[in-house]
Amino acid sequence: MATVPKTIRVTAETDLLELLDDAARAPIILERNGERFRLSPDEDIAYEPDPAYVRATLEATLGSWADLDVDGIIREIYEAREAGTRPLDRP
Repeated sequence: MATVPKTIRVTAETDLLELLDDAARAPIILERNGERFRLSPDEDIAYEPDPAYVRATLEATLGSWADLDVDGIIREIYEAREAGTRPLDRP
């Protein structure tokens, strides 16, 4: 189960270096005037895509939905909306 990040209210007296030390141990939430910001080390969000893998994935999935009956899917969606999902005794 994921832990909830600690929330720290930021004021004029808040020590930036202390915040950075806290964030180095675990992500924290900074709150100021009702706005919330996540502070965490850069490697938590780093993403370096592998161009060859991306191309291979695109080629493997290319056209995989081409045989779908789009009009049939749309019709089924509208029919399901009409039928509803609530029990008859519920308003």
